[in-house]
Amino acid sequence: MVILTDDEAALIKSILIALRQIKVRDIDQAFVMLSKGETAKTKRRQRRLEE
Repeated sequence: MVILTDDEAALIKSILIALRQIKVRDIDQAFVMLSKGETAKTKRRQRRLEE
């Protein structure tokens, strides 16, 4: 068992409340943006290797 200070407990509570407010659709959009960024990086690397 872990004993938390009042400040730590308040911080964890605020993080959980913030996470609860995030919509699944927003998370999905973020994953798509990250995926597109990784795809672009991969394509740039492949072009460099081909040159």
